Amino acid sequence: MGREVSVAEPHLGDAEYENVEDVLNSGWFVQGPYVETFEERWADYVGTEHAIAVANGTVAIQLALNAAGLEPGDEVIVPSLTFGSTATAVVHQGGVPVFADIDPELYTLDHRDLERCLSDRTQAIVPVHLYGHPAEMDEIRAFAADHDLAVIEDAAQAHGATYRGDTVGSLGEVGCFSFYATKNITSGEGGMVTTDHDDLAADMRRLRNHGLSDRDTHVDLGYNYRMSELHAAVGAAQVERLDEFNARRREISERLFDELGDLDWLRPATVRDYVEHAFFWAPFEVREDIAGMSGKELWRHLDERGVETRHRYTTPLYDQPVFQNHRGFNGEFPWSANDNEHDYDLSLPTVEAVAGSTIGLPNHPSLDDEAVEYTIETVRRFDEEVAG
Repeated sequence: MGREVSVAEPHLGDAEYENVEDVLNSGWFVQGPYVETFEERWADYVGTEHAIAVANGTVAIQLALNAAGLEPGDEVIVPSLTFGSTATAVVHQGGVPVFADIDPELYTLDHRDLERCLSDRTQAIVPVHLYGHPAEMDEIRAFAADHDLAVIEDAAQAHGATYRGDTVGSLGEVGCFSFYATKNITSGEGGMVTTDHDDLAADMRRLRNHGLSDRDTHVDLGYNYRMSELHAAVGAAQVERLDEFNARRREISERLFDELGDLDWLRPATVRDYVEHAFFWAPFEVREDIAGMSGKELWRHLDERGVETRHRYTTPLYDQPVFQNHRGFNGEFPWSANDNEHDYDLSLPTVEAVAGSTIGLPNHPSLDDEAVEYTIETVRRFDEEVAG
């Protein structure tokens, strides 16, 4: 086996360690000055009036749905190919996810399928900026405006991405971010909600802290979704380096696209010219009919040769047991609170064609040029030995 090239790892510097030591010395571990600094820096970066730090990206979506007024049985349109928490957050909030097809080039929610998903219980759309490429927000926002729906961006994979000059997280009523260890920047665990709406921000700040309006008065059925000072100490330092990190991710990803783009069995993902891709993944679609190998088999083949790759979302969300079996809080709720019929016996054409066929090659900022070159050489050897 050759050298090991990791597909993702956190990139930490002196500031992160110094901030954490400062928290440990202070004894103030929850909802303190580092949380406030992280929020201020993130709001400034995204270009919104407010940023509310929370425990992780999943609860960010849940808080956003709560603040947007989701009621039991209300429907939320989500893409069918993404991480499960985009849809499970809807169920945890008492809503019913309705699964849309994806764009065949971008892999994001296909706005052309929104009309099919619409019903009299639809309250919101949650587009996911998958792999770091923004969804087609102009069309999604126009549809939402026509039908009085909230748009809640799932930007967990798209830190710093832009759409027609605007940073993701500022394009809907609310934006939701994750700072998990493998993201473009990390706080270890953690999330953030962004918005320009003062009332939504106030609601979400209260909801994340037990629904308290002061130390003793519970006005909402809230949660304990606060971010710790230790996590915020890391995240606040990472914000300052996001552009640097993304520049390196872009450099590596574009090199991979350029040097592997001639392979007929491996198609680089499309990048629209009006977006700035965040390249959480350097995504490629494996043409199984030409390669004679599935995405999972290629993932295993490269791993055996020392190149770790991403290979996720092999099963559409509508085929996951939790949704096939309508596994809510008691096996029936929240679906039982909705009079509309829900067909989970779906077979959406683009989702079925793409599921399991995409891989992400290593592109994180800790990689040196030698590791990138080894990745390219390893894929090309596969082309010569197997696909060729």
